[in-house]
Amino acid sequence: MSSRDENVGEQAISKLAEEGIKSQLDQVESLDVDIHTDPGKIARGEVDQATVKGRGLVIQNDLRTEEMTLQTNAVDIDMLKAAFGDIKLERPTDATAKVVLKAADIQNAFNADYIQQKLRGQKVELPSGEKITTDASNVSFTIPEAGRIALAADVMIFEKVETHHIAFSAKPKLIENGHGVTLEDVRYEESDNDMPELTQGLIDTTESLLDLRYFELEGMDLQFDKLTVEEDSLVIEAGATISSFS
Repeated sequence: MSSRDENVGEQAISKLAEEGIKSQLDQVESLDVDIHTDPGKIARGEVDQATVKGRGLVIQNDLRTEEMTLQTNAVDIDMLKAAFGDIKLERPTDATAKVVLKAADIQNAFNADYIQQKLRGQKVELPSGEKITTDASNVSFTIPEAGRIALAADVMIFEKVETHHIAFSAKPKLIENGHGVTLEDVRYEESDNDMPELTQGLIDTTESLLDLRYFELEGMDLQFDKLTVEEDSLVIEAGATISSFS
């Protein structure tokens, strides 16, 4: 097989994989799948390495990813299915993944319809034993320093027809052997927080929004290894098992 034929084969499979991944996304700004293999292997579906790089991907629930990178080990593609546009692997392969979330995108997700519906009508029990119904709005998500996130919101109590401002910061931590994030070391901003017991609903919603399974595509299983809070972003690293690119 000539180098030109090999390049055409790599490009064709790369393009099919791109289209398969795009079909699962709500939004995509850029996506590039790069297939690499040795001469003579492509006809047998043997790929030495596949790299997926995406920017501005929205997989689920209005949460935009600034960057998502996936790099596989060697894979064997079912060429019969590939001929019909279905990039299935002969057997699952290991990969590494990295997801970068910008603070501004997380805030936008908080104020999108999906999360607003979750924040509406939450039940809260006050220290007095009184049960109230709340609605949070004007949610602000920031990263005040490396390692911590901060949230603030206006919370209306339906029964009292009054609004309270809440604000707190916390350390996000991966749940061991899980796909989620929990918030630890919660600190209330006393000067700007007139009813801290209202924060639990926002904490629960934050942990729900950062359910890392949102970043799994069909044919992908992620095992999250590391979560880093940087100056303006959350960086998530994971191991992955890939069985399909469509």
